[in-house]
Amino acid sequence: MIPFFKYVPVRIFTFVCLYLAMIRPEVHAQHYSFGIKKEGKGKVIIFIPGLYCSGEVWDKSVAHYRDHYTCYALTLPGFAGQPPIKSDSMMTTITRELAGFIRDNKLEKPTIVGHSLGGWIALQLSILYPDLPGKVVTVSAGPFFPAFAMGPDATPQQTREIAANIQKSMATQTPEQTRASQLMILPSLITDSINRVPVMDMAMRSHAPTQAQVMYELYTTDLRQQLNLITCPLLVLADWIGYKNYGISRDMVLGNYRSQYQKAPQAVISMSDDARHFIMTDQPEWFFNQVDTFLGR
Repeated sequence: MIPFFKYVPVRIFTFVCLYLAMIRPEVHAQHYSFGIKKEGKGKVIIFIPGLYCSGEVWDKSVAHYRDHYTCYALTLPGFAGQPPIKSDSMMTTITRELAGFIRDNKLEKPTIVGHSLGGWIALQLSILYPDLPGKVVTVSAGPFFPAFAMGPDATPQQTREIAANIQKSMATQTPEQTRASQLMILPSLITDSINRVPVMDMAMRSHAPTQAQVMYELYTTDLRQQLNLITCPLLVLADWIGYKNYGISRDMVLGNYRSQYQKAPQAVISMSDDARHFIMTDQPEWFFNQVDTFLGR
């Protein structure tokens, strides 16, 4: 008879293997650099915030959809207290990681909803991995952000020096400078001062070098000529009223959006006449009506 203790290594090995198999999904989930908040049940919607923001900017949207959809609200690395990562191509790294998240969790044709920077990531995901998203909604976002200010003829070659200067300035901002810049900018982005408070808090908890890096990438990466690779339905929600005092008209902004998205003929562009940059915050009912119709609710 073989003594019991000779079986112990085998038994321990078997137990460890079974244990690792059971915990593997949870362990694997820790590998994502972005924070993930999951609520609800049903078909999947992934919400991606914009510059300086956490997934909390989507709280009202999650509350609206969670009874019928599984909602994932992401907080990107270096945003609002989420630990930063190092990458020379931050947004592409995040996009590829998001693709991995969708595949790892077997999320079937999720709807991707992205605000500003998050909208750009949604577009890049749809270009690089056209088989993954079921539908895409961009909110106050385009495939080449400098074209909003410089016009449709803007190129990365023209914007690279500007982007480098912006990056240098943002990367070294002190908390006091970040607060001052947000106090100046936020009124043009969010109408109600009460709604600016949480966004200010998110900005103060964000990693300045990360914000600088992604801003540089937004100003030097042009997705316009690749939009034809997107195969899923695309809803583009636009705003303009926040720029009216700068001599910008509704027709000018609408024309700019149409120019930027012309390589995506399936894109449906809808313009809010009341909301500023944070459309989902300023005019939630309009936002929900647009997205509900798009989702076929």
